[in-house]
Amino acid sequence: MVQKEEMRQVCRRFMDSVSREIGGGPAAEETVFETCRTLAAREQPEAQEALTALARVIARQAAGKDEPEVLRFYLDSQFGAGESEETDLLEAKLAALRGGTGAETADSAASGAETGSAPKISVIITTYNRKPFLRQAVDSILAQDYPNKEIVVIDDASTDGTELMMEERFGDEPRVIYMRNETNRGPGANRLAAFTAHGDGEYILFLDDDDYLIDSGYFSRAVAFHRSRPGLSFVAANVFLEYSATQRLQLQEIGLSDVTDRRAYFLNFERPGYGKPASTLTTLFRREALIEMDILHMNMVNDASIYLRSLLVGDAGFIDAAVGVYRIHGNNITFNLSRDFLVRNLEEKRTIRNLAIERYNYKKKEMTGWFNNTAYDTIVYYLRNSAKTKEDYTYMYEWTRSNCPEIYAKVKQEFRTRLIKKQILRVPLIRKLIGR
Repeated sequence: MVQKEEMRQVCRRFMDSVSREIGGGPAAEETVFETCRTLAAREQPEAQEALTALARVIARQAAGKDEPEVLRFYLDSQFGAGESEETDLLEAKLAALRGGTGAETADSAASGAETGSAPKISVIITTYNRKPFLRQAVDSILAQDYPNKEIVVIDDASTDGTELMMEERFGDEPRVIYMRNETNRGPGANRLAAFTAHGDGEYILFLDDDDYLIDSGYFSRAVAFHRSRPGLSFVAANVFLEYSATQRLQLQEIGLSDVTDRRAYFLNFERPGYGKPASTLTTLFRREALIEMDILHMNMVNDASIYLRSLLVGDAGFIDAAVGVYRIHGNNITFNLSRDFLVRNLEEKRTIRNLAIERYNYKKKEMTGWFNNTAYDTIVYYLRNSAKTKEDYTYMYEWTRSNCPEIYAKVKQEFRTRLIKKQILRVPLIRKLIGR
């Protein structure tokens, strides 16, 4: 296994090789990537996977997709090489390849926002017992160069000192509002409560407390995108997935066009070619669209339902830039869903189906198929990631048979073997024999 200091030196050597290989004029992203990948293949085998991932980040920099601070962040977090002579040289070479795109674009957008009328962005952060993560999340929003932003933190009765930290760190910050529940209500109810109380910005961003932004110019570019294409429901971007156990970053590229038709995206949501952005950490929703899609009467204000309702009233916008980090760890809410949460989620999607038919002229037949598909995906996700007991499986089988009989047999067949395996692994002797 390559040690941390050794990996840092490997990365510096790799960056030096890349700087010597790439020219000073424009080059296609894939050309730069192939050059970097070839150089990565010359390094020791244990480092090649990490360097190939870095090659993609460098190629995106060369194409002007991501800001230089994103490359610095990546180099620092993955290799401890964010500040080095090799990084400075590589950055200069990449700037020459970009031909003046990238950071200059963000600076221009920020300058325009400062001299003109900058519409307000309301950022709503729900939190529960994640004090260190929360601080980083809030700091990442305050670091945005956009001038007119407000952060609303709603604390779901944390017991880890979150209230004290918020007072000490942000008590004198007028752009941060702190709300606290006396009892735990759940993230969906909290998003709605914070939105109702303080979500008066022209644009709204819902941020989970364990995620954060890394591109300080993103708000400026997202607002400029909204203004250039009036009527979009939301604008989103790419993220890095951070696997907390290993600290590994993986780039998630949405891969959609800059403006994606609402109907096509709604009907194919989360199907091949129509991926969902990671959570809502990069997504600036137009507040008028949220009101029109009836956010105040949502049964569950979770990310998939917000996206689906938003697509009923407007197209989706995407910026092909990596701007944030979505943490994946053992305590993610999406990996610890309760049966009650799941059923409420499914009921919300049933409501969305009915809205599509009754208010937005979708055909009943196509929406029946749509609901069966989205219900199947939701149930399968729960059974794979959150179901723990035989009762969890039995409950969901019965719900599916009563509410989605068309997919009942498919769901049960897929998880019959998995449930048997779970039951077998409950036997201590068997666990001991297979070393579990």
